[in-house]
Amino acid sequence: MVAKVANRIEEGAIALLLVGMTLLVFVEVVLRFGFNESIHWAEEMTLLLAGWFVLYGASYGVKVGAHIGVDAVVRLLSPSTRRIVSIIAVILCLIYCTLFIIGSWEYLAKVYKIGISIEDTRIPGFLLAPFSDDVLWDVLRIDSEDPILPQWLAHSILLIGYILLAFRFVELGWKIIKGEVEGFHFADEAEEALEELHIHDEVEQRKAASLTKEGEEK
Repeated sequence: MVAKVANRIEEGAIALLLVGMTLLVFVEVVLRFGFNESIHWAEEMTLLLAGWFVLYGASYGVKVGAHIGVDAVVRLLSPSTRRIVSIIAVILCLIYCTLFIIGSWEYLAKVYKIGISIEDTRIPGFLLAPFSDDVLWDVLRIDSEDPILPQWLAHSILLIGYILLAFRFVELGWKIIKGEVEGFHFADEAEEALEELHIHDEVEQRKAASLTKEGEEK
């Protein structure tokens, strides 16, 4: 039950980021080309939403096997060797994530300490109303007189995204160790195209028939 709720929240967040980014770009294009107007913070917010979408969605891609990878050589290996190679790959990915988590933490700590804000995106007043001026600055690094979105908050997805990505790699590594999977699951565009053309089942049947025939001949 908890896993289903967490999965729904994760998918909902990704969908919300994508829809928000798309709508913002659409409105900006209509205003620019239709009315010769623009939203001065639209470009900055679009880039932020795109960054959140990519970094947040990366961990979800590992979870559902949506990333594209080159596994032509790995498929030639035996199942046991494939698992060993996959575990090594997971360890390398975790090292990669660890380096980015450390770097992101140091970067966010510095911009938080200095109190840097991004350029154009302002925070709506009703979101700040429950907080006193001291709390806004001392805790959130938001200037109540000029409530621009703080950089540490806007770029916090660097830390969040790589922590989530590392969690997915740990989860994948544990499944490989337990023998539930043999390695990474990548998106197969060729197979998906065949499925769309309703050819995939026919191809699989031919492969099975060919293997059966070879076995009988031997």
